[in-house]
Amino acid sequence: MLVKAVLVLCIVVVSWGAPHHHDNPKITTVHVVPHTHDDVGWLKTVDQYYYGARDDIQHAGVQYIIDTVVQELLADNSKTFIYVETAFFKRWWEEQDDDMKENVRSLVKNKQLEFINGGYCMNDEASVHYTATIDQMSLGLQFLQREFGPYATPRIAWQIDPFGHSSAHAALSAQMGLEGIFFARMHYQDYENRINNKELEFNWVVEGGNIFGGKLFRHYEAPPGFCFATRCSDPPIVTNKKSPEYNLDERMDTFVKLLQEQADAYKSGHIMITMGGDFNHENSHKYYKNLDILMKHINANSTANGFKMIYSTPSKYMDAVTANVDGLSNKTDDLFPYAESAHSYWTGYFTSRPTLKGYVRSMNNFLQVCKHIEVMVPQDSNGVSSENLRLAMGVAQHHDAVSGTSKQHVADDYVQRLAIGQTECETLVNNGLQQLIGSKSKLHSCRLAYNESYCPILGDVSKDIFSFVVYNSHSKTRKVFVRVPTSSANYRLINPEEPTAFVSYVPTHYSTYKINPEALPMEAVISIEVPGMGHSIFQLKKDFSMDYRYILRNVPVSKVENIRVESMYLIAYFDGNTGSLLKVTNKQSKTTESINPIFLNYRSSIGTKEAKQTSGAYVFRPLTGTVAEEIGTPVLKNYLPGEFLTEVWQTYTDWANFVYRIYSNKPYIEVQWTVGPIPMDYGREVIVRYQTGLNSGRTFYTDSNGREMLKRVIDYQPTWNVNLSEPIAGNYYPVNSRISIKDTNKNAHLTVLTDRSQGGSSLSSGQIELMVHRRMYKDDFKGVGEPLNETQFGHGLIARGIHWLYYSDTDNYGIHRDIGLDLFYRPIIAIGVENEVSNLKKSLIKNNDPDVNIITLEKFDESSILVRVENIKSNSEGGNVISVDLQEVFGKFFSPNYKELGLAGDRHISQVVSNMKEYVKNDSGHIIGLKPLQIRTFLFSHASQFE
Repeated sequence: MLVKAVLVLCIVVVSWGAPHHHDNPKITTVHVVPHTHDDVGWLKTVDQYYYGARDDIQHAGVQYIIDTVVQELLADNSKTFIYVETAFFKRWWEEQDDDMKENVRSLVKNKQLEFINGGYCMNDEASVHYTATIDQMSLGLQFLQREFGPYATPRIAWQIDPFGHSSAHAALSAQMGLEGIFFARMHYQDYENRINNKELEFNWVVEGGNIFGGKLFRHYEAPPGFCFATRCSDPPIVTNKKSPEYNLDERMDTFVKLLQEQADAYKSGHIMITMGGDFNHENSHKYYKNLDILMKHINANSTANGFKMIYSTPSKYMDAVTANVDGLSNKTDDLFPYAESAHSYWTGYFTSRPTLKGYVRSMNNFLQVCKHIEVMVPQDSNGVSSENLRLAMGVAQHHDAVSGTSKQHVADDYVQRLAIGQTECETLVNNGLQQLIGSKSKLHSCRLAYNESYCPILGDVSKDIFSFVVYNSHSKTRKVFVRVPTSSANYRLINPEEPTAFVSYVPTHYSTYKINPEALPMEAVISIEVPGMGHSIFQLKKDFSMDYRYILRNVPVSKVENIRVESMYLIAYFDGNTGSLLKVTNKQSKTTESINPIFLNYRSSIGTKEAKQTSGAYVFRPLTGTVAEEIGTPVLKNYLPGEFLTEVWQTYTDWANFVYRIYSNKPYIEVQWTVGPIPMDYGREVIVRYQTGLNSGRTFYTDSNGREMLKRVIDYQPTWNVNLSEPIAGNYYPVNSRISIKDTNKNAHLTVLTDRSQGGSSLSSGQIELMVHRRMYKDDFKGVGEPLNETQFGHGLIARGIHWLYYSDTDNYGIHRDIGLDLFYRPIIAIGVENEVSNLKKSLIKNNDPDVNIITLEKFDESSILVRVENIKSNSEGGNVISVDLQEVFGKFFSPNYKELGLAGDRHISQVVSNMKEYVKNDSGHIIGLKPLQIRTFLFSHASQFE
């Protein structure tokens, strides 16, 4: 793989009728567009890249790149440059004195330095949740707006390095006011087809926004032989004919041929050739000097060679194309999966580093909580804020971070940054909740995630009572189940506000001790109602006369026949010997379907005579000619029936097990999977396959970054005739939050919801499979330079997560969106040891519409807050325009002098929407209309700090 953080010089070719056109219509104008792409971590950490440390790994120092580029621009006002990653630029900017800042502002004002994309990083598009994309883009774009004003407002989404592209990201970019999106990676067959049809540029028409799309011709590096970076071996252009190194004539002839080759692939007469390479502009003077020579001699012979070169930007290139092309083709799907060759499908990273993916997802939710509390409760001056977690999450969305494609020490750095931000936000949240509930005692956090279940305070047997503050980051009131570890089952639930609340006690699962040897022996599972964006409180008080019907006790396996578990919504049937889920009955539709989850693994390819490509962090390539093999033998381990909760424990091997949970008042079955340490006898790609009796044919559906559901068809792409040499990996797609199959004859569907991004497919009718963990001992030769072999405590990594199985008739298919939000907005718990509290239940938000979600409630500055509201239903799911009363929903946070902004909060909505009259036609005062899948962003300004 090309080393990734690229300093690219884009050359744009513009012909007749375009901006900067000259008198001869037969001469094409070449727009030289210098730019850089600096990975926010990959082979080195963010700090190592910025400061230029660890040259033994890779020579790269971002601070020097920006230094030298700025000096070149100041020395020659004809030169231009574009910059992308705000994470690096922000750091550089904060180190500059006032004189340098004014110089840079002048460069921005006169369009020599143009910010492209503008996000904190160039985020991944397969493994990110849409809310995290919005947050990281807002982080960067709002910084640019604060420092440079309207002169720095980006127009272009520059996604040149992510490994595939989502329709949701395109829609979000359009809603942020970005007018075009350029990328470098595309399935090689799609690329060849578009080359032949001259359709490398198109209108990307997706639900939620339309945007100009463009595929770079030669990835994002310089044309062959024309890299002028210090680390490149290409020769400089030598014009002295007396020198034995003279090469001007040959260089010009070669370059013109490259220009012509690319021009032939574009019907508009405009092309963009990238020049540069990863972290290449550290000696910007060398690069510009050779470009000046190249431009001078091309221009001196433009009549003969047909080209004329000037410095420009991608924005000008897009303007030139759209001004000179009538009827670009439309694209309505996405750009997954990405394959660079017949046996190189980049679908492994959909799952790589599953615990990192799970941690990033959980921190996404926790960041929202932190921002909520920051608004709801006045903060003291101790310096604790959401800032560090915001920055860490901004970095974590990078296309080598959450994707799982960095070196191990870099992945560790991402986790450390998140942990630092989490710790600060825990202090902020605990202090804020303490004030909200009127407690005088300090609250404590317990990290109860699947791979970090540790809570020392609850192990203190000297304490007679514990108070639990449950915060609901979802904007809707809901019944939630919370699980907290306890030292015993001798605690009685106290909740005077909700007599219907209940508790069940279950023993800690045996595999938990492999993850956390200090885990407590029991878990209390409490059902409690929590208001939207509000809190509820319950207490556990020591009581040795507990009613033992609340304790789930194992039924001896020898006495278990086939198991039947019934809840309010469903009936689940299990095999009494194997513990396998057999079938599920939906009580509302009165239909029954076989649903059987199983563990399997693919053997990872280590290369073949036909192709040396191996499986690795990026690439999924199972052993040629094989199918997934079942792991071990399923055995019923424990059957724990209860009135409110029933658990069925099933083990396959000592490193793979399921826990099935049926809650009395939930419409889904929770499947907890635990995998690891994966044996290293050979590379393994572990999947969970759900086998059903549904006749789904070759069609299934996956979500796009948690938003719209996209139709997938096996061995099919809607825009070209696909020919798969890798029939398994080539049919894998990113599953960010859910995957579905449908049987139209039975009017039934199965949707599997995930707690993190995973790769998935439906390779046969009636099946859904999700890859949950990967481990191999070979690198896939895509640049990272090490195998995907994560370890923990000296052994292979143990990963644990959950799937929610939702089976119903298709008339109730849309409920998956509500369930998905429940899974994303997991309740947050703070723990105290005080007996007396005043505010047992409270919410400052009022959202009663089931199809309206409040994405954002955050402090914008010292006197205003930013809110985002969305309609969660799509057109295809029966979504309609919804009226939302902002004053009623946001109460004291509302201000009548509010204004609407673009999605990223960096520009007024009028800079995003071309027809404001049409846009606001469903609005009336503070009552606004939300179209299906629409997100709207508002700024509420107040005269003073929030009370």
